[in-house]
Amino acid sequence: MTRNRRSTPHWLAELRDVLESDPPASTVANHVALQRVGPCAIVTLNRPKSHNALGLAAWRQLAAFAEDVATDPNLRVVLVRGAGGSAFGAGADIAEFPKTRMSERSATTYNDAVCRALITLAAIPIPVIALIDGLAVGGGLELSAACDLRIATDRSRFGIPIGRLGVALGIVETSALARLIGPAELKYLLFTGRLIDAERALRAGLIQNLVAPGALVDEAIDLVTAIATASLPTILAAKAVTDMTTRPTTSRDTERLAQIMVEVYEGPDLAEGVKAFLERRAPEFPSQARGEFLAVGKA
Repeated sequence: MTRNRRSTPHWLAELRDVLESDPPASTVANHVALQRVGPCAIVTLNRPKSHNALGLAAWRQLAAFAEDVATDPNLRVVLVRGAGGSAFGAGADIAEFPKTRMSERSATTYNDAVCRALITLAAIPIPVIALIDGLAVGGGLELSAACDLRIATDRSRFGIPIGRLGVALGIVETSALARLIGPAELKYLLFTGRLIDAERALRAGLIQNLVAPGALVDEAIDLVTAIATASLPTILAAKAVTDMTTRPTTSRDTERLAQIMVEVYEGPDLAEGVKAFLERRAPEFPSQARGEFLAVGKA
């Protein structure tokens, strides 16, 4: 993709501006911001003075934003990031623990909020990409694991030092992380509390690409462009079917697979894709201009 801003669509130039700055106060609620630029939604953990630590209200806000994004027919991709340039998310807000996690009852309420946020984020039908620059620790790492892809800079570090606090990791976040890096690597992080560097995270499969700090925005824009210009039924099907492989297949999955076959092979995008290939030109998929989610993207 060219870096010449004059030759890019106007929303890509706007997206670059958004990603290169912290969100305005008008977009922030409970230390989380939501912005929309063209077909892209940007969710920002916005508590830079505390390395974007996540409190109970922030987890609830994340769930609300995820539900909002999931029903927006004009979106094609979601980016999740941290403000300030030093952290994606540095874990829980420990200062509020006396009120939120110091009893079984309050801890259950807190854990339910975390689970709801992670499940709701993972259920968004379009691709969700975490942009990690700096610390992704504890709840920040758990949040990134709920995304489809994780792109990080080479100065990022990752870990879950919960042994220093005396808390337990829930089944939702444990399952998501174990699927990415395997049980043994996750146990290493949990048992030792050590932070690993970006190179080890890449080898472990925790992140999908590693870039220099100054290249993270470029990489994000490249990914957004690739997704936004692809066939929507193909992208929705790719996420839906891949997610099915991580759990036992249900009767509902079978019904969705049948819907996917109809949407993809009887829809207009396939004809345009084949025609464009034969004519040696870039495709102009009808789904790119449609203001509706196809059946493959619906739960």
